[in-house]
This record gives sequence, C-alpha cells and structure tokens, in this order.
Amino acid sequence: MKKKIDFDKITKFIKSRNFFIAVCVFVLTISIIGFSYASFFTVKTNTNNQTVTTGTLAVSYSGESSAIQKNNMLAMSDEEGLNQSETSIIYIQNTGSLDSTFTLNVGYDMENFTLSSGSDGTGMLTPLDYVKIAVFEYNGLDETGAIDETLVIGPITVADLPLYTVNSSDSRYNRYSLLFDTVGSSTSGNSTKTYRIKMWLSDKAIPAASYSYFYIDTEIVAEVENAKMSYNLAGTVTDTEGNVLSGATVSLHNGSLISTTGTDGTFNLNGVYPGVYNLDIIYDGVTYSGNLTVEEGSGNSIESLGTTFNGSASTSIYSIADTYKTTLSKIINLNGFNTYSSVVAFSDGGTYNLYPTYKLTGGASADIGGLAIVVDTTNNNFTMTL
Repeated sequence: MKKKIDFDKITKFIKSRNFFIAVCVFVLTISIIGFSYASFFTVKTNTNNQTVTTGTLAVSYSGESSAIQKNNMLAMSDEEGLNQSETSIIYIQNTGSLDSTFTLNVGYDMENFTLSSGSDGTGMLTPLDYVKIAVFEYNGLDETGAIDETLVIGPITVADLPLYTVNSSDSRYNRYSLLFDTVGSSTSGNSTKTYRIKMWLSDKAIPAASYSYFYIDTEIVAEVENAKMSYNLAGTVTDTEGNVLSGATVSLHNGSLISTTGTDGTFNLNGVYPGVYNLDIIYDGVTYSGNLTVEEGSGNSIESLGTTFNGSASTSIYSIADTYKTTLSKIINLNGFNTYSSVVAFSDGGTYNLYPTYKLTGGASADIGGLAIVVDTTNNNFTMTL
C-alpha cells in the first residue's frame, strides 16, 4: 500500500523540543549461547540432511561504548537523527569455517529498564511507534578523515518492523527484526561486517512520550548458512493491465535484499532464508507495502494470509501482527487508529483490514521461479501468485 503520514492521527505534535525523557539508554547486546558469542550448534541438519560443524560469530564494538545514554532526550527530525554524532558501532566477525547468516533485531531493554533508577518496571516505555532507527554500513575513515559510511536501513520506526519473537505473557519482551545479512568463513575475503547504528525519538511523538522511559537494545542472532535453506526468488512485476513494469524496485526486509526490474519486468532476490519480512514494491515514486513469510516445506507454493481479520475487545495487536505476519504500524495506518500501537483497542465483532501478506513455502530446490507480482496503482496495493 502507499505509505503516507496521516497527520490527523497525531493529537498534538511537539511544539517545543525542550522536554525531558526520564531515562534514555540504547544498549547493544549479543544473543548468546555461552558467554560472549552467538554460537552455532555442534551438529544440525536441514531439509537436505546436511551436517553442520561448529562455528562462532564474534561480536564487538570497535572500541566504542556499547551504550548510548541520553538524559535530556529531544525529539528530532529524521535529518537531525541521521546527522547526530551519538552512535554505536557493531563489528561482526565470522571465526568459523562455514559461511554465516545473521539477523539484527531490536526491542525493549527490559533488564535495564526494570533495574533503572527511579523505575520499578511499571513505568511507561516510549512507544515503539516513536523510536526511530537507522543503520549504516561503516568503512572507517576516508583519506580526509571523514566517516565513510552508507545508509542501508531507515530511518524507520520499530513499529514498522516484523516481529522476530513474541512473548505472549508480556509484549514488552517482544523482539523485532531489523535486517539480515551474511558473512563468509574465516578464510574468505568477506568474513566481517561493521554497522553504525543511530536511534532517536521521532518528532512526531505526542507530548505524553516525554514522560516515558527510552530503553532499547539490539541483538545479533547467527546461524551457519547451511543450517537452513537459502532460496533464490525470481519473477516478474506487472500492472493490472499486464504491462511489465521496468525499473520497479522489489525490496525485501527494509533493503536487506533489493532487485530492480529490467526491461522485461523480471526481478531476482537471492539468498532468502525462512523468516518474516517486510516486502516493498517501489514504482514511479510510490511504495506499495506488504509482508512475506518464507518457510521450508515439501514443495513450492504461495498463499495469501488474508486481507481482513475480525477483532474483539480482548484482541492484542501483537497477536494479530504475529498471526498475520504483518507489522504494528501497518495495522494502525490501514485501519485509521489515532493512537500508538501499545494502546490500540479493537471492537467486538469489528472487521479490520490488512496490507498484502503472503506465505511462500519452498521445497528441496533453492530456486523458486515464476513469482508474479501485480501492482494495482488505482487501489494502491499488490498481489503475488506462483
């Protein structure tokens, strides 16, 4: 669907930026098995019965602090957020003998929140709708001493990200998937990745956010590439009249993989692992947004997860986002809610709309061709078939 900001949903924008966030801490952490590493299982098999040997993905912070602390948090525009000097650097190195894939996810830093001074763990956390994040690929300093980096993700809110893990007892412990990437084995020439991360409070935040606690952390979760299938997706992008769309961009998971269609409307996305992803089709300056879940199975198939759902007073937006593999912000934007996601209330018997959401099941072959994406420029959405 077409992305746009609905200013009617915001009750009152920040008129003055001189307001105080009680505590602001951004901590980079590591998903661990052991002490300081994200580790692979000693033996693991996938659908092709391949045996995987031990490997290790080491994560460090390139000499910088692993935390960003801000005690007088100001709302920032995206331009200001991207240009701020406060950042953290994640340095990822594969020390194993096999290639690795990894996911960078984010969520509330509940451990530090519950232990924070002046908080008993029941205070209001800054709504995820107002937490902005941007990720840069970092290449150090150039010959002039300037930072050499490339923006790869964002600016994006955490509420725009698919759920990575769901805690049914306390949604504050949910994790959200930001990007996925790969690094080669220790003997390859691409065994390292370095990212520079910036976070800030959106200037669209309502005044109530100034009394909240801004605790966000990140996680690196890694697996050997051979531990699960890696699919190569190929297909065409057309409009509803059957005309191929040349120059359309098919973006998977916030730009983690991107393919631009050729003159024949074809696209290719290689190295897609099972997971839940944002899927954006960008054509003629318009973004048509949806979600794609990729699973392993016995054969290739694709199905729509639905265009509507029925709600009730007890329905949780997090359970809906998990069930239909969409995002919090997509549910809010499409259904005209005028509040942030953590306080969304559904009506008994109400019918609510969904952005395009599909589940793609792959078989034993890594190559899945024949995907057909049809963009409906009139109704601002798309369909996907196989």
